[in-house]
Amino acid sequence: MQPMVDNAKKAKRALSLAQDIVRDIEAGAHVPGDRLPREEEMLARYEVARATLREALRFLELQGVIYLQLGRSGGPVVARPQTGDFASSLSLILHFMEADLRGLLELREAIAPDVAAYAAQRATTGDLSALVDCLKELERNEAGSQFEELNRRFHDLLGWASGNPLFGLLTSSMHLLTREFSSSLGYSAQERAVQLRFLRRVLEAVRTGDAQAARQAMTRLVSGSASYLAERSPELVSQRIRWGQI
Repeated sequence: MQPMVDNAKKAKRALSLAQDIVRDIEAGAHVPGDRLPREEEMLARYEVARATLREALRFLELQGVIYLQLGRSGGPVVARPQTGDFASSLSLILHFMEADLRGLLELREAIAPDVAAYAAQRATTGDLSALVDCLKELERNEAGSQFEELNRRFHDLLGWASGNPLFGLLTSSMHLLTREFSSSLGYSAQERAVQLRFLRRVLEAVRTGDAQAARQAMTRLVSGSASYLAERSPELVSQRIRWGQI
């Protein structure tokens, strides 16, 4: 029993140290690519054991906060957590919750219409330009192998255009989690045409600032897409989310 208690205390000290390092990164206004102090300097600054420091740094590396550069001039270098880091952690939680693709589709149905409405209210000129370019590329690839990926990209751009980074993060993460599923299915030519029709309506609503029209068009799009997937491949939507699929 005692070794387990000791290990728990060590892990807690390492986590507390990791949080101190993050606060120092923020206080020092460090940007990705900045080097953190060498190991000996950090040991003196934080007054911890070498093992505790190394465990804290490994934890931060797993979270995408730093990366460890090898070699004589190596050491911890500041990075920035990416969507993939969040999606990986989320997929691990969903794995043990035994969540399936259907659950993600229902989540998408719940939030996508509001995301579109917020984008109609808040999208910048740059956001709109990116959405227009993406839709044009999607139309050019209506019969191509990149349709699904470009479709996801349009929704990702819409999420970030909502003006709320949480919507952007969640939308992009859901697409990373479902990429393996959708690549094994693919959309029929008829379904691709349907999706493009509604995406054009969403884009026009965003362009004119019509939040209600954007919400309505996206509601029809995601509900129709979910029904299509459930009817075409019910065994697919019942598959569980597995950690490591990203």
